[in-house]
Amino acid sequence: MAEQLRFERPPVHSVMLSLLFDTLPKLQTLDLAQLRVDWREDYPILRESTPLPAWQASEQDAVEFVKSGLSWPMALCSLTTEAGDREVRFQQDRFVLRWYLCDGENPYPGYLNLKAELLAKFDQFSKLAQSVSGVLPEVKRADVTYTNRLPGISAHQAMAGVLTGWQSESAFPFRVPDYCGFRVHYDESELDPRVAVLIGVDSAVTEPTDGEFAEGSSLIIDAESQVEAEDDFADRMDKAHDVVAGAFREVTSEGMRSQWGEIR
Repeated sequence: MAEQLRFERPPVHSVMLSLLFDTLPKLQTLDLAQLRVDWREDYPILRESTPLPAWQASEQDAVEFVKSGLSWPMALCSLTTEAGDREVRFQQDRFVLRWYLCDGENPYPGYLNLKAELLAKFDQFSKLAQSVSGVLPEVKRADVTYTNRLPGISAHQAMAGVLTGWQSESAFPFRVPDYCGFRVHYDESELDPRVAVLIGVDSAVTEPTDGEFAEGSSLIIDAESQVEAEDDFADRMDKAHDVVAGAFREVTSEGMRSQWGEIR
């Protein structure tokens, strides 16, 4: 894994680490009740909702009618901490760990700590899923998504900066918009052709400590790493994180990183 970016005041607002695998059609919510018992102390809040659409293209257009006497599809299960700063989500084709910044009181724990928790919990999930369905989840994709807050930098300023390399003379060419957002996607990243990367900027309103709302923006970087049968999916997740870190360095300026207290 490439050298980690480190900051005294990281701009990270949320992190999502996802492991995606072939659908386990026999898996149902009650089959995983033991996870609720084991994780209740750290993740006491349980919520079930409509499952997310299939991630594999071959399944996205499929329509299945639930006939009388058949089971409903497994719900998307979410387990959340009391503070709301972490969430574990799973359904028949994915396992996700999310971290959120809550009022600045829960410092960013770092990618390695989040990955370690994801892998430990996914190991429990996998063993239990195999015991009840007879199939061990086979990870086919590992995703890493970071959302960073840029207070004081509007979305149109951020867009102009990203597209021009933060040249001092860069300016948004149109009148100030009420909303601004853009996306850039590459099917193959420069670092690894099996990692796709998306870079996005959106308008965001931030609330400083003095209670006054300020204009700002969010910088989203998402990497999707393909996992083959011979791959270690944890290593492929590291590749995705390397791509995210590289993209972050490319789309931010040295001055911005200095303000965040980059540790070299």
